[in-house]
Parts: sequence; C-alpha cells; structure tokens
Amino acid sequence: MSKPRSGRGMTGKPSLIYTVFGSSTEANQVARTLIEEKLVACANHFAPAVSQYVWEGEFCEEQEYPVLLKTLETQAEAAMQRLKTLHSYDTPAILSWPADQSDPAYAKWLSEQIAL
Repeated sequence: MSKPRSGRGMTGKPSLIYTVFGSSTEANQVARTLIEEKLVACANHFAPAVSQYVWEGEFCEEQEYPVLLKTLETQAEAAMQRLKTLHSYDTPAILSWPADQSDPAYAKWLSEQIAL
C-alpha cells in the first residue's frame, strides 16, 4: 500500500527558518513570495534589530529586519534554497531547525498550507 503524495489530511512535522533582511520592504516581499509559492505557511516579522558582525575584515553594525518562517520539515530545504535565491545579501543568514513540539491543531493547519 503506498502513501498519499498530497499533504491534505496528513500532519507533517513543523520546521522553523530564521533570516534577516536589510529592509522591511524586502522582508515583506520575500515572505509573501514564499507563502504564495506554498513553501512556507506563515511569516512572523520582528521589530528591527541591531546586528553586529565582521564582514570582509570590517566591523559592521547595521539595522536588520528579522523574520521567522514556518514550514514543514519536508519542505525546509526547498524553502531555504528559494529564500537564498530571493535574498539580496551575498551571504544571507538562513538558519533552520525542526520544531520538536507543536500544538496538534496548529501542525494540522500548517500542513494544509504547504504544497508537498
């Protein structure tokens, strides 16, 4: 007996993807694209943050716009690859981890939003 290919009616394991953008406009546009392409179900935009780092030997301190994207573990890699192509940074911070626990009703909703 084979498993159904569609995610409808099935609940997958949630996964989180974190990234930052140089502007709120870019953050909104990229998040919307990922949602419309059904690679992520939801995007939480946080208040601007100050990021400190060394880039090409220079100390930098910049205002950035953090975003937490919610997807399924099975779609995380595809979402991260698409995010990288959409992102304006040369080397964007794109971090992902599985959500070990989640509310079952939320996990069901999330699964229904993602194209498997």
